[in-house]
Amino acid sequence: MTYDYSIMSKFSNILVTGGAGYIGSILTKKLVLSKYNVKVLDSLIFGQDGISDLVSNNSVKLFVDDIRNKKIITDILKDVDCVIHLAAIVGDPLCSKIPKAAKQINEFATKHIIDSCKKAGVQRFIFASTCSNYGSALGTVNEDTSLESLSLYSETKVKSESNILNSQAKNFEPCILRFATAYGLSPRMRFDLLLQEFIRDALVDKKISIFGPNHWRPLVHVDDIASSCITAIEKSGNISGEVYNVGDNEQNYTKKDLAKMVQKHIPSSTVEITESKRDPRSYKVSFDKIRKKLNFKVSKTVEDGISEILNKIKNRELDPRDSEFSNISKAIESVKAFPV
Repeated sequence: MTYDYSIMSKFSNILVTGGAGYIGSILTKKLVLSKYNVKVLDSLIFGQDGISDLVSNNSVKLFVDDIRNKKIITDILKDVDCVIHLAAIVGDPLCSKIPKAAKQINEFATKHIIDSCKKAGVQRFIFASTCSNYGSALGTVNEDTSLESLSLYSETKVKSESNILNSQAKNFEPCILRFATAYGLSPRMRFDLLLQEFIRDALVDKKISIFGPNHWRPLVHVDDIASSCITAIEKSGNISGEVYNVGDNEQNYTKKDLAKMVQKHIPSSTVEITESKRDPRSYKVSFDKIRKKLNFKVSKTVEDGISEILNKIKNRELDPRDSEFSNISKAIESVKAFPV
């Protein structure tokens, strides 16, 4: 999505939690380019390479801490107009391995941040949620469809959504963005996401194994996710209590179709289909609301995402076998080490 970076919202001081992560590192740079004053709160479990240049030239103020630290939340919110809350234990596999920490971070710490924002006079709060909350759905779902938590990750997000919607006040505008499944290049790269997993498996194992080949997944490029957050910041008028699915109608795919797209780029690979109930989630999502209400349109396609990743790998700038590109490998020990 192309931005006119001369356009500024009524908010100038932004806090991004998780601002050094997969989405956050891209969003933070976009915010700096848009001339916002940016604070980042991140535990740096995966390092700060994604924003190191912004930190070194003082374009952002980086606070290295865990969002469960209540004192840092109070201190960091001073003079903040808008919070974009990305920090979380992300994904079903990681949440299932550290369930206590997942609830502490995704649910309880989020509730504390919301309450602290209201006390500190923060005006707008943008919450990163997930289309995974739709569970296993028949037909096409939209923002009014009932939610179905099929994992601990989704459960924590749904509970936080409820807390956020109940937090509306005269001078506090909470807004929820339900992201489709992310893909694409980021300074803090991940290969434990659906499209990237297919690419990695096709290259390394020469085989893409699919569970639930006819299950639907909506996808959205990580760069477009970051752009949607800025769209929510710059929306004039009151967006309090609004929920927006973030993605594009044309990027709803079955897992089988997605695997075949990857195979087209890596013809030496095969696709192995296995019927399994391991992951029952299936949801085809409408993104009409964000397009009509916020005039948001994506700028990248799945084909773009596959090509850009393969080019990086071809040029030896990226190795999908590297464990640093998995959320699980580094997170468990660091998260458990926090004193609670």
